[in-house]
Amino acid sequence: MRILVVGAGIIGAALADRLAGRDEVTLVEAEGPGAGTSGTSYAWINANDPADPSYHRFRTAAMSTWRDLAAGFGDPAWYRPAGNTIWADADDAKSRLADRVTRLAALGYAAEVIGPGRLRELEPHIRVPDDALIAHHADEGYVHGGPAARALAERARESGAVVVTGHRAVRLNTEGERVTGVRLDDGRDLDADLTICAAGWRSPALLATAGVVLPLVDPSEPGSDAPCLVATTSAAPGVVNGLVHAPGLSTRPAEDGGLVLEADDLDAGVDESASPALMDAVGAELLARARVLIPGLTAEVARVRRCVRPLPLDGYPLIGSQRPGLYTAVTHSGITLGPRLAVLIDQEIHGDASPELDAYRPDRADS
Repeated sequence: MRILVVGAGIIGAALADRLAGRDEVTLVEAEGPGAGTSGTSYAWINANDPADPSYHRFRTAAMSTWRDLAAGFGDPAWYRPAGNTIWADADDAKSRLADRVTRLAALGYAAEVIGPGRLRELEPHIRVPDDALIAHHADEGYVHGGPAARALAERARESGAVVVTGHRAVRLNTEGERVTGVRLDDGRDLDADLTICAAGWRSPALLATAGVVLPLVDPSEPGSDAPCLVATTSAAPGVVNGLVHAPGLSTRPAEDGGLVLEADDLDAGVDESASPALMDAVGAELLARARVLIPGLTAEVARVRRCVRPLPLDGYPLIGSQRPGLYTAVTHSGITLGPRLAVLIDQEIHGDASPELDAYRPDRADS
């Protein structure tokens, strides 16, 4: 089968890696593999929300798939199952965190409340208030999204896939109701028996060229939750070992030895017209918070990037066929779910329907 995958973030790269060698695969990416959201985001692998047990199980299965995938690359530096430490210091936040730990543990998830001594073993350089409630999730981790997507795309290439970079798919080509491929921004047409749209937040615009609707949050809308700012610092080796979620700051090691810094409350106003001054101000505030969290931190902000997250309107993945010859794979939790989705989509497009995906069809709002 000729399969065209549009988008080489984690989902698209994992799909190309999974399908190459069995099918005639072409992977199209406007920049390079992992250059978009996957390479910019905080990239936390987790199933840390117990609210929907079914979706929680889906995500825990995805965490297991990550372990299997990484093993095939021989403990790559871009996959780090280093655990996650989180704490709360306000009474209401402590109550919510304690409840979450209890509910996660009841689902069989690695979640426990720990004391200051255990925290010092895990994260010796972090300052936590004496009265904080601290939780640890040993099985969680993160990836360096850019290197991970590049490794997957390169292995796909070695297995026979054609990787087309530097050109964006600007339209779906159709014959009647059937999607037959895409047109690139240089005027070339790429034909396929099946086109898989894994273009993240850009997917609605591409799908609309064939009259197909995808219910994603519009990142250009004022006040949209889709955009965020993520800062990376200069080198700070050994300062943080795993993921750390503190009140007002999330941090983890960056791929070049610095830190990744993010804070939800600083994302207001981060739209497409975010000025360099705003981005510099957010970077400075993130660094100030990091220096409170990590006494003695000497690193400086090296870069602040705008990350646009694909946010389905109801929060759940959008996976499945939308037209003959067209399959869509878009979700907010692409980092966590990408390799698992690749396994299930591979099965499905080769004739073995996946009940695990039934709850996440793109047309569920219409059913």
